[in-house]
Amino acid sequence: MSQSVEMTVVVQGMAALLQALVEEGLRHEERTELATGDGRRHRVDLVVADESGTEVGVKVDRKTGVATFVGHDGRDRRATALANRVAQRYAYSKTLEELKRKGYQIASEEKQKDGTIRLVAQRWR
Repeated sequence: MSQSVEMTVVVQGMAALLQALVEEGLRHEERTELATGDGRRHRVDLVVADESGTEVGVKVDRKTGVATFVGHDGRDRRATALANRVAQRYAYSKTLEELKRKGYQIASEEKQKDGTIRLVAQRWR
């Protein structure tokens, strides 16, 4: 049986998010503000940068844990791609962690042409 899942990123502790950034090879800096290309300043909890210098801010709602990515309003495709990359890596890491916690093993992993990752997990009863 195959199943697809769509996710909203809810950060459960900044340590897990920081670990996902390290796994993805991204730089991060704890800053309270991000200045975007249009001259606006945004309050953030963290700024993430890729190898080309593209930056995106991460603002985490303290009550709900929902992460909002700042600095990618659709005009800057590189910033949008970086925000998507951060969200995907965090979701990937948390999914693997939860599957392993529940006794599953990853049978196969395949990156699709559209960038999504297909995981096949199995558990013997």
